[in-house]
Amino acid sequence: MPDHNRLSGFKQLLSMRFIKRSIPIIVLLLFIFSATFGQEQQRKADSLVAKAIPLGEHGMSVLVAQRDKVLYSRQAGYAVVNEQQKVDEGTIFRIGSVSKQFTASAILKLVEMGKMNLKDPLNKYILDFPGGEKVTIHHLLTHTSGIKSYTNESNFLERVTTSIEKEKLVDEIKSLGYDFEPGEEWKYNNSAYFILGYLVETVSEMSYEKFLIKHFFKPAEMKNTGVYSNSKKYKNEALGYSMQKGGIKDALDWDMTWAGGAGNLYSTADDLLKWNKALFGGQILNKENISKAHTKVKLNDGADYPYGYGWGLNKYRGQERIGHSGGLNGFLSYLAYYPEIDATVIVLSNCSPAKNLVPASFAEKLTDIFFHEDLETNKEITLDASDLEKYVGRYEYPGSTIMNVTLDDGHLFARLTGQNGYEIFPKGEHVFFWKVVNAEITFLLDGDEVVSAMHKQSGHEFKAAKLESKQPITLSADAFSKYAGEYDLVGKPVKVWADNGLFYTQIEGQPAFQIVPETEEKFFMTDMAVEIEFEITDGITSGLVIHQAGKKITASKIN
Repeated sequence: MPDHNRLSGFKQLLSMRFIKRSIPIIVLLLFIFSATFGQEQQRKADSLVAKAIPLGEHGMSVLVAQRDKVLYSRQAGYAVVNEQQKVDEGTIFRIGSVSKQFTASAILKLVEMGKMNLKDPLNKYILDFPGGEKVTIHHLLTHTSGIKSYTNESNFLERVTTSIEKEKLVDEIKSLGYDFEPGEEWKYNNSAYFILGYLVETVSEMSYEKFLIKHFFKPAEMKNTGVYSNSKKYKNEALGYSMQKGGIKDALDWDMTWAGGAGNLYSTADDLLKWNKALFGGQILNKENISKAHTKVKLNDGADYPYGYGWGLNKYRGQERIGHSGGLNGFLSYLAYYPEIDATVIVLSNCSPAKNLVPASFAEKLTDIFFHEDLETNKEITLDASDLEKYVGRYEYPGSTIMNVTLDDGHLFARLTGQNGYEIFPKGEHVFFWKVVNAEITFLLDGDEVVSAMHKQSGHEFKAAKLESKQPITLSADAFSKYAGEYDLVGKPVKVWADNGLFYTQIEGQPAFQIVPETEEKFFMTDMAVEIEFEITDGITSGLVIHQAGKKITASKIN
């Protein structure tokens, strides 16, 4: 009879020897798999960069990091095109509105120092600001002040290349008035952040730049970040370009005195990573103020909006995301942080508009590559065609563009002005998503009636009101003929004509749009939230009135 104890011991010893021999093999296999997977991620990311600037038309710098490890860092293209000076890790880019989080953090630092309070009214600091007793620092930080944005003024781009004194621009902002009462709505507002940058200087008795250097840049060791000055020469600077007909051209060069606390910083991808590490590591602000900064703002009616103090707050494929984009002529930027997985994604470019690059979308593609296992996938559900009918209609998007939602053979399609229509797929109650792009739309109801929609894409969210349905009438070409001709719109010609029973209008330099008669004198555009009303004097057409975004613009008929 065999000795079972000895046999059992032999098997155990054999098993232990096998395990000991296997451990290095398993570790080696894991290492090989990890290395191969990492190489595949790098290859996919490199392919994205190559598609963004296939001919090196301009430059870009991208970075992906998690915890203390940089997973991907790539610089490509040119910082200075005509000199073929390549972008490297030290190349500085103007970061536009990514600067807003630094301005917001500066205000919160002053709050921590006991020098400001978020409930302080604006007229505590600018005594003669019209309506300043109603506007708080909180309103300014959250884009809910209602103050009109100076960057929306019609002559802004004509003036932005020459310097302006801070005090002069603040005085001009005082005269702009309000779009709404403070706290009633959310509307992106550069005036508010210019004022906040001005207040940092007023309250701290330091320049905005010196305050940031002392409290943020030095502690975070951000050696390649600062307030951009057009009068300085920078050793390794990316110049701004724009894609135009005929290729890449020098972009309109903003004098950054116009940007102020709304967008006047420059930085590098490496420095922005240092910023995120310092900020979310508790080196910049205390926990209470970090929490306030990253809490969605509540409007007066109790509804919240996905923006805090200088950061957009939303989710991407199930992951909480804290981030902001930046854009000015010649430059685009995006900085995102995913707190649940401690990950940062950064994209900087020196071209705007760019042909093949939208930084926020590009950053999402990088997120898909490097954090795929942490992301949710959209799961399509089935709805009856009868459940879809209530979503059909026209929704007003930014710039008076229209998202036209239609129902065809039991499927919903959405088409934005000037683009093709694509199917949207249900994923939850009133929530639909696109498969061609990472975007979703949530329809909002009042009772059983759809009244608006919330669009989410590339870190941005906005509400689109559902427009009242229009009932067109039939109008003959003969009846329309009295409107045909040319009109003068503040020095720009506007043409109106009929073609094969359809009616059109076109402002010089812009696309032509079809107009549809609602009454004999009043018409609406099918692809824009714009109405046109013709004026008749003594039986003769004397002009037209354009109704757009709550404004009226009159054009006189000249022939």
